[in-house]
Amino acid sequence: MSNIRINGISIENYRSFGERKSIVFPKEDYKKPIAIVGYNNSGKTNLLNAILYGITEKYVSKNTFTRDDFHNRKFNNIPNIFTGLDSSVEMKSDGKCADLTGYHFLNIDLDGTEIEGAKIVSFKDYDQNEKNWNAFGASKYYKIFYINFHEIKKEISTKKTSWGNLTSFLAKHIKSIVDSDIEMLNKKNFFKDEIKESTERILTNSKLNTFIKKIQSNYSKNLRDNNCNIDFGLPEYEDIFLEMMFKIGLNGDSDNLIPIEHFGDGYISMFVMAVIQAIAEDNSEDKCLFLFEEPESFLHENHQEYFYKVVLCGLAENNHQVIYTTHSHKMIDIFDTKGLIRLEFDENKKQTEVKYNNHSLAFSSEVTVSEIENNELVEKVRDYNNYIKIIEPNLNKIIFSRKVLLVEGPNDLLVYKEVIRKKVLEKTGDAKFADAYLNFNNIAIIPHHGKITALILIKLCKHLGLDFFVINDFDFNEDFISKLDFNTEDEYKNSDFYQNDISKIKVFNIKGEELSEKTKKGMVTTNWRLIKESKPNQIHFNIPKLEYVIGYNNNDKDSLGIWDTINKIDTFGENLFPEKLIEFLEI
Repeated sequence: MSNIRINGISIENYRSFGERKSIVFPKEDYKKPIAIVGYNNSGKTNLLNAILYGITEKYVSKNTFTRDDFHNRKFNNIPNIFTGLDSSVEMKSDGKCADLTGYHFLNIDLDGTEIEGAKIVSFKDYDQNEKNWNAFGASKYYKIFYINFHEIKKEISTKKTSWGNLTSFLAKHIKSIVDSDIEMLNKKNFFKDEIKESTERILTNSKLNTFIKKIQSNYSKNLRDNNCNIDFGLPEYEDIFLEMMFKIGLNGDSDNLIPIEHFGDGYISMFVMAVIQAIAEDNSEDKCLFLFEEPESFLHENHQEYFYKVVLCGLAENNHQVIYTTHSHKMIDIFDTKGLIRLEFDENKKQTEVKYNNHSLAFSSEVTVSEIENNELVEKVRDYNNYIKIIEPNLNKIIFSRKVLLVEGPNDLLVYKEVIRKKVLEKTGDAKFADAYLNFNNIAIIPHHGKITALILIKLCKHLGLDFFVINDFDFNEDFISKLDFNTEDEYKNSDFYQNDISKIKVFNIKGEELSEKTKKGMVTTNWRLIKESKPNQIHFNIPKLEYVIGYNNNDKDSLGIWDTINKIDTFGENLFPEKLIEFLEI
C-alpha cells in the first residue's frame, strides 16, 4: 500500500509571496478536503504551484524559473520553498527504494542576473543533517494527481509531448496501470502477435500495401539503394493505450460514438469527475494526494455542491489527502475551519498574506440560549450549524469576503442594500458603480435570521479574523443600551439592572399582552451577549425595530410595503445608518 501526505509548506520570495509564509495542513485523522480560498490575485495558484515543486511532482531545473518567479521581479529575492512530507517506502524499477518522507528544499543558484541552477534537495530532518537520497525521482512511485480544471481538455489528453513526456493526470494513471498490471503484461506478446497477424491479413493484396511497397522502393533509391524496410503499423505496445481515446454514446447509443474531447468543457468536467471517482475506487488501499485547481470552473452551480460533497469529501473520507483552490461558496463548509486556508494580497506590502490557517482549532457554533420552561428562565447550549446553513444558503460567501455586514432578515437586507446604493450614488454619481459597490469592494451582506444566529456568525467572523458589522432590532422601545456595559455575565446577572430594572421595562407581544419578567430577561440577555461579542463600532441596533425606524407603521413585515417606504426616503439619519457603518463600508 502506497501513501503520501504533505504536512506543511514554507514559501518565501516566490511570485506573490514575499516574506516567509508557512502553512500547516491538518493531520492524517482529518477526513475532510482542504480548501484554499482568496480573492483574485491573492496567490492561490502560486501556492498550488509551490506545493507541486515542493513535493517534486513538477520537474525543477535551471530552465524552470524566470525573473517573473522572483518576488517583485527582483533577483535579490531568490525563491525559497520547502515542504515536509510523510510517505511509505516503495520499490523502484531498478530495485532501489523510493521514499519522500522528510523535508525538501528548493535551491536556486544565481550568477548575477542569470540562473545557473535550480534543484530540489531532500533531507531526512529539518536541520538538514542527513540527506534523503531515496527521494530522487521518487514522486512517480506515489499516487499524486494534479488536475487543473481551467485546462480541462488537456487533462483528458493521453498523448505524449514532443519530448516524450506525459502531462495529464489521466495519461499518467493509464500508463501506471499498464506498467503494473501483471495480467496485461502476461498477455503482451500474445497481443503483439495477434496485432501483427491481423494487420498482415488485412493488408494482403490491398492497395494500401501496394502503396507502402512503392514508398519503400522509392525511399531505398533516394538513399542510394540502401536496403531499408518500412513497417506501417500500430505504436509500440507501451504506447498503444495512450493512443486510444474515450468515446461517448449519447442516450445509450453504442453505434454512434463521439470522442469525449468533442464535447463542451462542462460535459468533460463531469467525465473527469467520474475518472477521479474511479481512481479512488481503484486505489482503495492506497492513500493518494489529489490537488485540484478550481474544480468549479465549468460546473453548473448545482453540480458544484454535488462535486464537493460526493467527490471531494468522498475522497477525503477514504483517507486520501485533498487540497483544492476554489472561488465557489458551494464547495466549502463554512463551519469546517480546520481545513480552510484563506489568502489575501496586501496592497501595501505587495505580497500574499495567510489570513487564516489554523488546523488545530475547530470552530464551535454552540451557544447559550435563554429560554422559558415551566415558567422558569433556563440556559441551554445548542449547536446551530445545520440550522443556519439551511435557512441561509449564501452563508459560505462570508469566507470569500474582505468584510461582512450581518443584518437581521430579508427586509433588513432589502433596506440596507438600497440605502447603501443610494449613499454611494449620492457620493459618486455613478449608478452602475453604486449597484455593484458591495461586490466590487468584496463586502458580503448576509441576513442572520435572528439574534442567536447573529451571535454564532459574529464568533465565526472573529474566529476567521474577518472584519464585521452587525445590525439587529433592539425589540424594546426604551434605549437602555448604555446600561448594558458589563464585562462578565456574572457581573451582569448580579447587577441591580438585571435584578430590578428589567422588570420595569414595558414590552408587549402582538396581542398587546405585556411579556413576563423572565421573557424580558431572556431578550435583554441575548442583546447583552451580542454587545459583549462586538466592539462598539461593530454593532448597531434599530430601536425598537427596523420598520419603526424607516416609518413603516404596519405590523405585517410586508416586503413590498417596506420597499415602497424606503424608496420615498432620500435622507437617512443616524438612527438607521450611523456614521460608524459608513466608515465600515468605506463610503
